[in-house]
Formats: sequence, structure tokens, C-alpha cells
Amino acid sequence: MTDENEPVQHCTVDEPVNLPTALEAAAIEYLDVDDQRTIAIYQHAILMVIASKGQATEAWEFTVELWEEPPDGLPRDPDDLITAFLNELLATTNAVRTGDHD
Repeated sequence: MTDENEPVQHCTVDEPVNLPTALEAAAIEYLDVDDQRTIAIYQHAILMVIASKGQATEAWEFTVELWEEPPDGLPRDPDDLITAFLNELLATTNAVRTGDHD
């Protein structure tokens, strides 16, 4: 379960996304956890990407949680960081973000 204070964004796309393939194409480091979850390192932050509809290799809906902020100590808006991550991730696919909510 996520802590209610953790920044989280939910994303729905118009066609399934292979999250590991998209992460590789975006040159974002990641580690597969299981069929649903992938840990990504983006701008030195640690993000958990969880497929909520489908699996990581064919996700129609997924959630991105900020697990750990970048260690550089620079003030960054966590929601902006997650949005930038999603934009870079989806730019490597043909999928279009059709819905999301915080």
C-alpha cells in the first residue's frame, strides 16, 4: 500500500504499453520486480511503476509512485518530476494518455 503522503499519478493509455521496452527506449534505468511492478531511476529519483490493468509488458493503466526523491537536495516538485517521467516514457510509444488522476 502507498502512503497517502507519497506523490502518485495514475495513467490510462489508449493502447497497451510495454513498460520495460518503453523504459529502455527512453534510456531510463529500471529493475523488474514482478509481472506488475518495475522500479525506475529517473533524474536520480526512485519511482515505482505498477501496472494496474494488464501486466508490465502490456499495461493499459499504471500508477507511478515517488519512492525516494533525488539525493541532490535541490527543491523539486514531486508531481512535476512524475509528469516529466511519464512524458518521456510515453514519447517512446504510440500510446496516448487518455485519462489520469492523482
